[in-house]
Amino acid sequence: MALKKKARLVDRLFRPKHDYLPGTTVFRELDVDRIASDLRLEERGAEDGAKNLPSPTSSRAAGTENEIIRQVKSYWDDAAQAARRAHDSYASRAAALLSATDIDSLRGTPGAVASRLAESARSDRDDLRSRYQRWLDASGDLDRFRERERIDRPERPGKPLAFQALVLIVAAGAELAVNASVFASGDEFGLAGALLKVLAIPLLNIGVTFALVFLLARHINRHTAGAKLIGMLGIVLAVLCAFGLNLAIAHWRDSLNATMSLDAGRIALERIFSATFELQDLSSWFLFAIGCLASAAAAYEATICSDPHPGYSLRVKARDKAATVFQIARDDALARLDGISAHATESLKDHLKKAETAGSRRPEYAQRVDALAEDLRAYREHLLNLAEDLTTRYREANQRSRSTEPPPRFEEAVELKLPTVNLPPIKLAATDAKLTGLLTKAMDEITEAQREAAAKLPTLEEWKAMEASQ
Repeated sequence: MALKKKARLVDRLFRPKHDYLPGTTVFRELDVDRIASDLRLEERGAEDGAKNLPSPTSSRAAGTENEIIRQVKSYWDDAAQAARRAHDSYASRAAALLSATDIDSLRGTPGAVASRLAESARSDRDDLRSRYQRWLDASGDLDRFRERERIDRPERPGKPLAFQALVLIVAAGAELAVNASVFASGDEFGLAGALLKVLAIPLLNIGVTFALVFLLARHINRHTAGAKLIGMLGIVLAVLCAFGLNLAIAHWRDSLNATMSLDAGRIALERIFSATFELQDLSSWFLFAIGCLASAAAAYEATICSDPHPGYSLRVKARDKAATVFQIARDDALARLDGISAHATESLKDHLKKAETAGSRRPEYAQRVDALAEDLRAYREHLLNLAEDLTTRYREANQRSRSTEPPPRFEEAVELKLPTVNLPPIKLAATDAKLTGLLTKAMDEITEAQREAAAKLPTLEEWKAMEASQ
């Protein structure tokens, strides 16, 4: 019988463990024998057959057949519900990897960052403009001074401070030592007393000479007649001060055996005018020579501590300081631009990482959904065959126990309709494939925006060239 052959084929195809789930595990695995046993198909078929039910002329399905159909439909309803849940889960996971908001953010980030960069550059440019003006004023003052004084050479910077201090210390120390040793024999406290009393001599000698040369004598290098006159006056005063003070000290040494008293000072003052160069002791001449050498050292220091042209170093330093302040402010402004760009770049890198994840996971979820749809179709066919197999078992048992012919519909297939379930595939949008390019483009746009913003913060030379071309 064709029906029996079909039943045997179905029985061979559907054993207790079926391989109809290649990619998912959301469907119930069905054991045909167990279901047939639970429904008591053999027993119920034999009981109905002994009663010749259903009747040979019946066109309606037996109660057991209807129960089989209801059971299979319940399996299908459960499978369809499970498939929909799995599909929704895969679709939501794929959608969460990259949303339209993320794409809009990627496209809008460069414009927003460019606005922030432009605003920062505009604000810092105003500050740099004022600092540039200060540098321009200082440079103009220096240029006018050089033109007025006819200076065509660069500034001669002073000697290192350590060298200047060493020269003055050596000069002051030498004079102090000589003065103390010379005057020690005439002091009741000896060398210590003499040191305290003559400490002011080298300080006065060196200090006055340094001040006269630095403040007055250097003006001899100036271009104007009045300045040169002041310089000549300073030279004369420095020479007179150095010779006069040291000569007075030498005469003081001669007076009253170098006794440091008011009488010795009065006698020394009288001898300066009456016997200016008549010193009575070789030590006095030595004292005079050491004092003059100390004065000469002080004068030398006054000429090398800065440029010999008064006011030149001061104006050069003012210009250089203005340039340094401008450069520091410009570096800070560029650093702020770098910070804005770096923050945006890090944000884009996060999007890129998310995009890379989406690029690898979305196809995986799409494949799972496709596999799920294929499994569901296979499971539907399996349930249809299952219903046919179970019904065949019931009918064969029924026929074996009947004394009359079975209804003609026993030779027909089971009338079972299982509605199809639509599981929309996950579409790989073109954005997924082009996303990396979109991120690269966004980074390039931010880099270009930063470059344009930085171009609004020119250097001193660039700013000067722009103004010259206008």
